[in-house]
Amino acid sequence: MKYRRRTPLRGSVTQNMTRVRMKPREMTPGGFMLRLGALVGSVIIVLGLAAWLWHIGWPQRQAEHLTQAGLQMTQKARFAVRDVIIEGRQQASKEALSAALGISTGAAILSFEPEAAQAKIAKLPWVASATVERRLPDTIYVRLTEKQPLARWQRQGRIIVIDSEGQELREAKTDQFSQLPLVVGADAAAETANLLETLKEFPAVEDKMTAAVRVSGRRWDVHLESRVVARLPEADMADGLKRLSELITVKKILERNITAIDLRLPDRLIIESGQAPHPGDTRL
Repeated sequence: MKYRRRTPLRGSVTQNMTRVRMKPREMTPGGFMLRLGALVGSVIIVLGLAAWLWHIGWPQRQAEHLTQAGLQMTQKARFAVRDVIIEGRQQASKEALSAALGISTGAAILSFEPEAAQAKIAKLPWVASATVERRLPDTIYVRLTEKQPLARWQRQGRIIVIDSEGQELREAKTDQFSQLPLVVGADAAAETANLLETLKEFPAVEDKMTAAVRVSGRRWDVHLESRVVARLPEADMADGLKRLSELITVKKILERNITAIDLRLPDRLIIESGQAPHPGDTRL
């Protein structure tokens, strides 16, 4: 059998391979505008659809469903409220605290918002300040600092209970705090804390005092047992209380038939007799 001899190609392989390059079709101005219009129209449609879905609340509902599903999963994993611990409560209403917390046993603890509950509790009448914590996995902790009843304030024939700031405790019933000292006068509430703090240094006077009347916005008249009135000085109340304490403990002055002790002058003592008015008998 005869073999035909192949004639080698001339030149390199690259040179003998034929490549056909298609020249891109030039885009006309009309075609460009059509494509641009189609793109803008698509964007408008997408944005319009998104706005419509947002308007009807579809994304919000889906997010809420996902949130609820997540909370249910946490409940199943025992991240649910099992215990609510409240410390420092004496006067605040349990019902009001429960309403402010806004959560019940068995609810998902991750759905509880401590900051919001703390803000609500701080507005309750008896609460001075509050701390609310979420303690995982199942406990809510509340620490209260309550306003402390300081005295009963008689003004214009009405008696209310005030705290250390001189503010009215609206939920306090006066008959429940009859053991508190009685103060009288238009500006007595603002000065009561200072008076009672000073009186702590003189227990003999504190124990015998039944009321204190603020006079002319400058000084105090202290009403004692046996219907004796002690007129304290304006400039140095502590010195007047010291002298009065000595009169009670050493001189036994309350055992005498007197009605008033004038301590306003530092170098002399004036004792009066007769019938003295008492805050419990008349409006002052």
